[in-house]
Amino acid sequence: MCGILFQLVQARNDSNRSTSSPVSDTLINDVARRGPDSLSTVEIAAESLRLSFSASVLSLRGTAVVPQPLYSHSGHTSETQYVLCWNGEAWRLDGEEFGPDENDTRLIFDKLIACEGRLQDVVQRIEGPYAFVFYDGPRKKLWFGRDWLGRRSLLLRQAAPGTSDITICSIADSQNTCRWDEVEADGLYFINLSDLRQPETDIQHPPIRRIPFISHDDKGLEQESSTCMTLPIPRLCKTIPAPNTPSLTPDSPAVSRLYDLLYGSLRLRVQHIPLHSVPLVPGHDGSLRPSKVGILFSGGLDCTMLARIAHEILPVHEPIELLNVAFENRRVLDAAVAEAKKAMKNKKDSYQKLNGPASTSTGGNMGLTESPADNDIYSICPDRQTGRNSWKELQTVCPTRDWRFKEINVPYDEVLAHKPRVIALLHPHDTEMDLSIGLAFYFASRPLEPDSPKILLSGLGADELFGGYARHGTAFNRNGYPGLIDELELDLTRLGKRNLGRDDRIIANWGREARFPFLDEILLREVIAWPVTDKCGFGAVPAGDNWDALDSEKKVLRLLAWKLGMKDVAGEKKRAIQFGARTAKMEAKGGKVKGTHKISVTTA
Repeated sequence: MCGILFQLVQARNDSNRSTSSPVSDTLINDVARRGPDSLSTVEIAAESLRLSFSASVLSLRGTAVVPQPLYSHSGHTSETQYVLCWNGEAWRLDGEEFGPDENDTRLIFDKLIACEGRLQDVVQRIEGPYAFVFYDGPRKKLWFGRDWLGRRSLLLRQAAPGTSDITICSIADSQNTCRWDEVEADGLYFINLSDLRQPETDIQHPPIRRIPFISHDDKGLEQESSTCMTLPIPRLCKTIPAPNTPSLTPDSPAVSRLYDLLYGSLRLRVQHIPLHSVPLVPGHDGSLRPSKVGILFSGGLDCTMLARIAHEILPVHEPIELLNVAFENRRVLDAAVAEAKKAMKNKKDSYQKLNGPASTSTGGNMGLTESPADNDIYSICPDRQTGRNSWKELQTVCPTRDWRFKEINVPYDEVLAHKPRVIALLHPHDTEMDLSIGLAFYFASRPLEPDSPKILLSGLGADELFGGYARHGTAFNRNGYPGLIDELELDLTRLGKRNLGRDDRIIANWGREARFPFLDEILLREVIAWPVTDKCGFGAVPAGDNWDALDSEKKVLRLLAWKLGMKDVAGEKKRAIQFGARTAKMEAKGGKVKGTHKISVTTA
């Protein structure tokens, strides 16, 4: 994980100065927060242009910290020829995994230099999340882009009309009122710097060109390697299942294969975490071993299965942290108190009818329970309840592992104190739903101790792959398998437009990195090619076994949980994080606010 900050400034012909506003110290500090292990800057002056490359590093690969930006000089002069700011994890190149001691940044840099200006030939062969900025001095080009799923953040800000200055950064500058735009995860972008090198050139904005990603079997476009890149996945299998297709069982080949795919994906993401990235600060009692891996843990099916399979990979002496966040939600709490008061009044009225009005003075508490306000306000959060239940099942099924269930309790006043910061990190996303989800990730990923793990696993992607949303069931009920398949295809096409960049800005703020095992390219390629009946159970003929009672959504993943002994988890319902952690509609008198509404001034 790294923070990227690039500036291109062109001198003006009137005063030989740029009209662009410099970035604030706040932005530089925010970039540094993303990568606490290193922060460096490389500057290049080329005729009328000044290029500044800054990068911070959170080192999680290789045997030592590799400072960024990486740069290379010409063999004959001291002129800088190439510069790379890389924020990513390249798990594979051409299908081959990197070695445990190799640093992907250095290897990618060497490949980009050797490709002789054909970056698309290298980029389309990378498997894993990334965002980058690359300077190709000999060819006078600046390249930038994100992986096809947009798993790492990259924003762009263009200066006022009449200038060609641009800034590219992992996060927005909260001290500057200019709007930032998210770099789309739809291809590789570049600028021909030779177009901008004359001071008298009056270009409103530098022309930004794109080499797009296209499907490997898209016959509607000219598939020349110089004009496009091939997506690493096939089209969704749209075969309509035969009538009376048998139901999936724990012994179905798809269930076993899903285990293998998840195991392989998790192995890449948790097995070789270098020692230099693991804090050596002892636990509070002076003896606790630090965790290398944490899981954003609601107790739901997806995250619990990541925990269960990670147990098969990590040495048994290594603890795994389960990060469970719950919020003090005034609206929910007030409703619970009102309901409790109503129940108490009803009980009191019933008691008086049976024993007389005077009996209340001598009747003790009449068997009435205390108000929810007197109990743990965080225990009523759905994710806290499911989190505790799934933690207990993990302890039962995998008793040799030190499962560290971390209860992260967030008071309402603390939410108000941090909300401006969260809103700044969300930019350019700005809806109430963005805020609700952002708050949950912000506090869930905030380190609890100095030795908190830097790597956090997320179950994102399982719902899109295996039909885990309620709308998948609705689509099947309305239009059968064709409707369900169309809905799954829509999810697939929208994966690159999901809000992973937003989530990256939130989580990386704490110097931690989110990893998404369900979005591994090998796993995606295989699962996308499966028939729909190998993913979910809609319309299948029951076999008359106990597992038939499991929900049809994500049936293959539920059966894998069942097979691995997690039978309670196999039956867990889908619940969005903003509702499970209770970050949605937190104000007691918030009115009817929809998730699509813009964040209001009063909310902020």
